Amino acid sequence: MKFKEAQSAAISMISSPEFIERIREEDDSMLNHLDLLKTMNQLGYITTESQAGNKKVGKSYEIIERAYINGFMLESEAVKFIKNMAILTDKNAAHIPHCSNDIHLPASLDIPLTIVKKDGTIAVHTHMSTALPISHWDQERKQAKLNKSDKIVYISCWDTKWNRDASSATGLFTDVIKILKS
Repeated sequence: MKFKEAQSAAISMISSPEFIERIREEDDSMLNHLDLLKTMNQLGYITTESQAGNKKVGKSYEIIERAYINGFMLESEAVKFIKNMAILTDKNAAHIPHCSNDIHLPASLDIPLTIVKKDGTIAVHTHMSTALPISHWDQERKQAKLNKSDKIVYISCWDTKWNRDASSATGLFTDVIKILKS
């Protein structure tokens, strides 16, 4: 599909009962953020994955998230978006290029997204690479229903602060929408 068609499909998917049920099963706290995700898609950022910056405390551990969002954007829009995110917010946005499947991308050099604190230690639980093997990039593109004819780029945004609610007044999702509207 062309970008505008894929954008419409993404917006419809976010409202579908199947998607809502999947989110409910994976991380029901994300249900509170679906309207903002839908708005981002309407504004030209076809989102593929995200987390909201939660904190879960157990008896002997803490799981702490950094809010993040990944997805596709037209390259012409991404240039302004990345610049304005860096200048006008305290969040990060970056183009994540694709590379050969043969390139070594050590997870130890990735950006931490979720950490677990337990027994005085901190371990990275989830992380994000700053490059994607072409097979993974193509999989993400196909899942977003984007064809190869549009000049699209994969964009990752993440909060600089741990455990900041992505939908709060100073949260990542809120700032992404402000920048997309600017």
